[in-house]
Amino acid sequence: MTGQKPFLIIVVIIIIFILGLSLIPVLFRARTSSTSSGGSQGGGNGTTLYKSDDGGANWKVLNNFVGGNISTMTFDQSSQKQILIGTEARGVWRGNISGEKFDQYPGGIGEGARVFDLIKPATEKEFIALVLFMNRGRIIKYKDEKRSELFFTPLEKYAFLKGYRTKAGFLRVIGSDGGFYESRNNGATWRLASRFQSGLISMIFNPSHENQVWALDPRGSFYISIDGGASWKDLSDSLRDFPGAKDGPTIFIDPRTQYLYHGSRYGLLRSTNSGLAWEKINLTLAPEILPITAIAIDPHDSAKIYVAAQNQLYISDDGGVTWRGIQISPSGAISSVLINPVNTKEIFIGSRK
Repeated sequence: MTGQKPFLIIVVIIIIFILGLSLIPVLFRARTSSTSSGGSQGGGNGTTLYKSDDGGANWKVLNNFVGGNISTMTFDQSSQKQILIGTEARGVWRGNISGEKFDQYPGGIGEGARVFDLIKPATEKEFIALVLFMNRGRIIKYKDEKRSELFFTPLEKYAFLKGYRTKAGFLRVIGSDGGFYESRNNGATWRLASRFQSGLISMIFNPSHENQVWALDPRGSFYISIDGGASWKDLSDSLRDFPGAKDGPTIFIDPRTQYLYHGSRYGLLRSTNSGLAWEKINLTLAPEILPITAIAIDPHDSAKIYVAAQNQLYISDDGGVTWRGIQISPSGAISSVLINPVNTKEIFIGSRK
């Protein structure tokens, strides 16, 4: 009998060990299920789209959008009842402003397409998108459920990053190859208006004076053109007194005042003379969460400024004198802030995880 006891003990230990192994998958599923459930309450399962109906005081998650990281957004210019969303890997999406339904466009503006810009004016039935698709930059026109390619980069891995359309119908875009391109016949043919040696990363134009354009290169250098991109002046020296201003820069123009705003790792700057000189706007955010990733201004009230850094949004109602901050999501970074020009209390935020 004494020899059977160790044997029985060993058998019991083996049975307990086997039962323990069989419970691991169950426990693992229960843990991940619990984590996913908690995540949906705090920001959704990878949700990147948020909406406020009260001017930014409160925000809700739009879980029905499943397009992933957001790069750009705009309203349907014909009605403001639809929103168009460009993503970093899943093309262009459309949805109603209630956030109840979203659809993905197919083809070269759909799955696998990285969208850099949607050129205004844009509607759900007709728009021009700047995308990287099948490893090449492309300018794609979508109209009445048909897609046509207007232009593409001669080299792979280069892309068209920003663009705009003038009132006369000219299309102007910048490329990561440093080219500033223009079409005067709706994209049928293109010409190289100018070229930068170091490439370009961003561009804005003055809606009141369409030939006045500003551009940034990867080093944070800042340029202005007053002849529609034919010639440029380097304004980088205007930023020399602001350490970090060339690190992670973003630029924005207020159409009402024509003031320029410049966000970076330094913080927020404002220029009242087209970028020749800048003034610092004091923010209440900590330097550790810089650089600024998005800037927006109420189209009917220039004193109301929205500034994003990482996953936080800062709002000023008095032109940048005082601020209040809101954490929009548990993690990630805000990539764009879109204000409805018809109802400015309605604001959308797109983010990257």
